[in-house]
Amino acid sequence: MYMFNVAEKEIALSEALAISEVFKMHLHESETQMSLFIKALANYIERNSIHNPSEVLQAVNNHLVHGNSQQALQRVLIHMVTVGMEAETLNTKVYSTGDVARFFGVSIATIHNWIALGRFDGIEKGERYKQVRFPENAIYTAPTGMKSVLSEVAKRYEDEQTRIGRNKEMTAAEEMAEIFKAVVHFEKKYGGTFEATLGKKTDLTPEQSRDAIQWSSLLQSVERKWD
Repeated sequence: MYMFNVAEKEIALSEALAISEVFKMHLHESETQMSLFIKALANYIERNSIHNPSEVLQAVNNHLVHGNSQQALQRVLIHMVTVGMEAETLNTKVYSTGDVARFFGVSIATIHNWIALGRFDGIEKGERYKQVRFPENAIYTAPTGMKSVLSEVAKRYEDEQTRIGRNKEMTAAEEMAEIFKAVVHFEKKYGGTFEATLGKKTDLTPEQSRDAIQWSSLLQSVERKWD
């Protein structure tokens, strides 16, 4: 990974601003196409950021809604460059929801529930409930109040897997099986598919609303893996 001193960081940020200015002339000719490009970058940030990117994504969306693609692009580029130069980000390992479920020995649906309950400090779901990324320094708080750093939980899991001779990463097929198990859990709970149950209801209880978001997220994960 590349490391940056203060002067190099200033140069990189200046280039991000310059690039957005260069695109400004092009925007008048293809506003719609540029908007799609910016939305793709915003999706990348949402799916891969170890920080909560909701503030920058909201700002980008506001700029796009008001037809200001140049400002939206500028905000995206500055965010990406800034995050890319953070030493903490460069050295921080990131885990998927499937990884974390495996470390704790629970289902992916349970991890979603824990996020909704605030068990992981600083880990939140965005409005569209896209895939979550857990930095290794995330803190998990148990119902008893005991706190654990995720990297420590991962280390204990890996040590145990090594001890019993199962120190292999979860395969794509195994992760998909876990996702399907979580989907089946919700289908049994509500007696049908998402589209036939919570997907068509408008007056959801708080529990149903939370389940609907989690269920929808799982189905989106299935679609992404089959694409």
